[in-house]
Amino acid sequence: MVILAGSVVRGTGSGLGCPDWPRCFGQWVPPMDITELPADYKEVYKIAGKTIADFDPFKTWTEYINRLLGVVLGFFIVILFCLSFAMKRYERNIPWFCGGLLFLIIIQGGVGALVVSTHLKPFLITIHMFLAIVLLFGLLYLRKYCQDLEDTAVVAQVDPKALFITRILVAVTFGQILMGTQVRQQVDSLIRDTHAASHDNVIEHLGAIFYVHRSFSLVIVGLFIYLLVYYERSRFNRNGFFLTLMAFLCVLGNVFTGMTLNYFGFPANAQPPHLFFGVLTISLLYSLSLNLRGSVLED
Repeated sequence: MVILAGSVVRGTGSGLGCPDWPRCFGQWVPPMDITELPADYKEVYKIAGKTIADFDPFKTWTEYINRLLGVVLGFFIVILFCLSFAMKRYERNIPWFCGGLLFLIIIQGGVGALVVSTHLKPFLITIHMFLAIVLLFGLLYLRKYCQDLEDTAVVAQVDPKALFITRILVAVTFGQILMGTQVRQQVDSLIRDTHAASHDNVIEHLGAIFYVHRSFSLVIVGLFIYLLVYYERSRFNRNGFFLTLMAFLCVLGNVFTGMTLNYFGFPANAQPPHLFFGVLTISLLYSLSLNLRGSVLED
């Protein structure tokens, strides 16, 4: 939900809807109307020496809801960390791992604050996305670890070939998401910052990374088809086939929304599902890789 909310913020250009952090226009509950702000609010809330845009309640609350969801996630991880000490005498690694997740989300919050205070620096947005996926991986790993603790009597069969292909897919999809973030930065720079292009012709001004990003989708689709055919022929792991099929459907959704962005001038309503399908894909793939390798208790 936090990643989806973040993609909505990005797609609607609401990243500076709250010009300060952690509060919003100096308030814990942001304003609903411009009359709640001082007359010189643009000067008061300058960001990195740049005057902010006109107040827009939609963008302000879109950004604020994104922050609230991040706070809720943070509270859940704090609770998880506190509860983990009850497991310490049974499994001493759990508190350390939960502490690592807590540290990671604190760093993520700090990077989020830097994104705002530096007027949406592109490389910080990429780091923000990178950390979000790493945190997601950590939570998925912890879930699998706890599942293995719950039932140590069952030893899953390992499929080395499927595991190898799945790990390649995880790496390639991760790179694809980060490249997509870079493409999005170029689009924002060309349309919003430099005004060198419009939504209609921005494709013509994008660099090589856009074409690599677009072409890589074919590689991912090809690897998925190969893996699905392998599962169907081997009939070894039906659960693996199901997870791979779900991930493949997400990839198709990602390709469809990517084509919409490519051919219809990067419409804002296509950007959140494009990122969300990508995140769902890599989540399912990472879960699949954990299941294929058997137990993770010996890590």
